[in-house]
Order: sequence, then structure tokens, then C-alpha cells
Amino acid sequence: MLLLTEWLGSLCGVIGALLISANVRLSPWGWWLFLVSSVSLCLYAVMQQAWGLLLLNSCFVATNVTGLIRWWWPSFRAARAASHSGVTP
Repeated sequence: MLLLTEWLGSLCGVIGALLISANVRLSPWGWWLFLVSSVSLCLYAVMQQAWGLLLLNSCFVATNVTGLIRWWWPSFRAARAASHSGVTP
């Protein structure tokens, strides 16, 4: 379990960074990968009792949620407004 959380966190973080830095159509999905990465590394930090790493990744969880809100909330609101007005997005 320890090895899985470490590698899942690392790989999702790298792939998320590549997606966001590429600035392509799929870039917003990088925020989801960052969130998985940060949560995995928080779990890893707890299991290793690495409290500095836990603090760092807890802050990353907060910034990842902010990124998700900034990227996904506008499209969610637009889709919701369109569904209420009877228009398909």
C-alpha cells in the first residue's frame, strides 16, 4: 500500500503537470490528476509520519480544489443554465 500511494501520487503529479503546461483541450483534467496526486501523497505522508510532506500536500489539495473550481465551475454553470432554458450546450 505504501509503494502504491507513493507512485500513484508521483505519476499523477507528473502527468497532471504535463497536461496543464501543454495548454491543450485536455489541460483542465490535469487539475483532477493533481488532486489525486496530493491526496495520495497526503496518505503516504501519514503512513510514513512525514509531517512536513503532509503539510505541503495538504496545501496542494487546497490549491488543486481552487484550480478545479476555476476551470470547471464556469462550464458547469453554463451547462446548468442551458438545461434550465431548454437549450443543449
